[in-house]
Amino acid sequence: MYEVNSDKFQTNLYDNIQQKFRINTSMQKVIDQKQFNPVYQDENSNNHQEESAVQIENLNISMNEDKISPENDRFPYCIVWTALPFITWIIPIIGHTGIALSNGVIHDFAGPYYISVDNFAFGKPLKYVKIKHDNITKEKYDNAIIKADNKFCQMMHNLFCNNCHSHVADALNNMGYLGKTNWNMVSVWFICLWSSQYVSWWKLIQTYLPLTIILLVASLLGFFS
Repeated sequence: MYEVNSDKFQTNLYDNIQQKFRINTSMQKVIDQKQFNPVYQDENSNNHQEESAVQIENLNISMNEDKISPENDRFPYCIVWTALPFITWIIPIIGHTGIALSNGVIHDFAGPYYISVDNFAFGKPLKYVKIKHDNITKEKYDNAIIKADNKFCQMMHNLFCNNCHSHVADALNNMGYLGKTNWNMVSVWFICLWSSQYVSWWKLIQTYLPLTIILLVASLLGFFS
């Protein structure tokens, strides 16, 4: 009859139990490391985190893209207006206009055969009109202004019939602003008058102060004469 060596059987059984225990312990350590050690994080999780960071950064950029910064002369997607010496002092509703690119840099027809870029003629903008660009791509908008620049840099400036307002009108026509292609110097003057907002209260005072002083002096002279 076959006899079983009990001592040898017990020793083998004990060794098997210890080996299984060591394997289970090692597996648990690996699991714990994957859960709590960043080195063992899943690669897909890292990719998702990177994608989320990029999306947040892009969102911040898009939110700041239209931000107006008067102190830096940046008026993205705007028509800008400032005073003309002597003329605006007497007639405050007449002034000089320009139009800014999507990055806020102002372009204006400043004189014969000359387009001023990032150097607004006659001083800093006093007021501006926000251009509705929801249905206009950034490329189309900027190209419309550049096209107007290329046209008017070859033209003579005329205060009454071919001026800064005409340049802005041509840019609006190029981009089909508000579905129209018949903008002209008069319609640009009109929206600058009725749809604009002043950069600050001081800019509003600055616009009408010269005329107020002139009228006050004229009234005093008339009173004491």
